[in-house]
Amino acid sequence: MQVTGEKGIGSILKVILQVCFWGGIAILVLIPIILIVMGEHIGGAFIYVLCPNGIAMLVIVKQFIGLFDSLKENKPFSNKTVKRLKKASIASLVMAILFVIQTIYEFFLVKADIVFCIGLGFLVVLFFGVAIALYILSELFRQANEYKSENDLTI
Repeated sequence: MQVTGEKGIGSILKVILQVCFWGGIAILVLIPIILIVMGEHIGGAFIYVLCPNGIAMLVIVKQFIGLFDSLKENKPFSNKTVKRLKKASIASLVMAILFVIQTIYEFFLVKADIVFCIGLGFLVVLFFGVAIALYILSELFRQANEYKSENDLTI
């Protein structure tokens, strides 16, 4: 199966990501409304951690939609790709930091279950790893773009 171009797998993944992006926006808007209608109290963890994490995740998904656009156009090695990967890396780092804050909040202030805190710790490690991987990938794409432009000049 073809990866790049109009009929490539990138086009299918882009559609899936667009559904996730718009569904994520809808969920992020509807959760507070549903909680208020149900009479539930919206806590500080929701306002200060969950919503910003949701926004950061939407930023990551939006950057990947742009990456699949460049695959569709057969231009994966461009400055836009490098910028998108760096933005996604920063958003992932923000998510990791917010999960650190939530872990500290849940463990020390709320006295949450240790299994829940371990799960949050796993998310911290996961998103720090994703941030590092995306940054390294952006540097690789930057170098590939430089080599490509040098190669285009020599021909």
